[in-house]
Amino acid sequence: MRAALRFGCVLAFTFVACSAQAQDFDRAISGFSDAIANTLNLQPSDVSNITLGLGPGFSPAFEGSRDYKLHAVPVISLKYRDVLRVNNNDVDFTAFDHVFDLGEDVGKARLEVGPTVSLDFGRSEHDSVDLKGMGGVGFALELGGYVAYSTDSVRIELEAGQSATGGHGGGLAELHISGTLYRGDRFAVGANGTLALATSKYLKSFFGVTPRQAALSGLPVFHPSGGLKSAFLGFQSSYTLTPSWALLAHLGYERLLGDAAASPLIKQRGDANQALVSAFVVYTF
Repeated sequence: MRAALRFGCVLAFTFVACSAQAQDFDRAISGFSDAIANTLNLQPSDVSNITLGLGPGFSPAFEGSRDYKLHAVPVISLKYRDVLRVNNNDVDFTAFDHVFDLGEDVGKARLEVGPTVSLDFGRSEHDSVDLKGMGGVGFALELGGYVAYSTDSVRIELEAGQSATGGHGGGLAELHISGTLYRGDRFAVGANGTLALATSKYLKSFFGVTPRQAALSGLPVFHPSGGLKSAFLGFQSSYTLTPSWALLAHLGYERLLGDAAASPLIKQRGDANQALVSAFVVYTF
């Protein structure tokens, strides 16, 4: 009964979050998912139930934009044993989970393999004046999988997904490396890096310029090829106030690469250098 009530709270919070401010709020949920996941990983290992929270997030109006927006960003996190992990719009299922004992002086390592489900809320032409004439990119349900290797202080994960419902219509693969730099009784600091590769269809949706878009926007026609999309470096911190309440913060830098950076949308109207700042108050039960 208690588990059902907790799960009901998550569903209710998710519904309110996704409908309160429509697409703008939805994109805030998805845009900060990786930051939230890496920051929550700094919390004590026995915190493995449901975490809800809210805080300000400062990020580009769209990926590659030179203009920034302040969002109200929700935190929706659910961990069910070693079977299910939910961080906002990302859901990971552990189909295979094996623990290796590396010895008393080294500790234990874990190998995980499983399917993933992610929601990409796309992009609206109204997100920025720089997108005038570019049209929107619709919602995409992404299906994929991941494999991860982790110790007490380091996690290496490879995740890939493909759009199954339209939207950008492409695929994205990401190599994540995260680690704990310091962990005290209440305060912890970590860092993470991500290298992302995308298919040509994905890059065409977000960074390409079709003849029609060129006529409406004034930008030259551009057909990107698949390859490197971006590199990201972030730092996180967590401060535990009580067994239930905590303060989280995240600072990140992203550099667009390859044809994403070469897009006329970015070179003429945007910036290949991107920043991400967020802070949250969270409650775990």
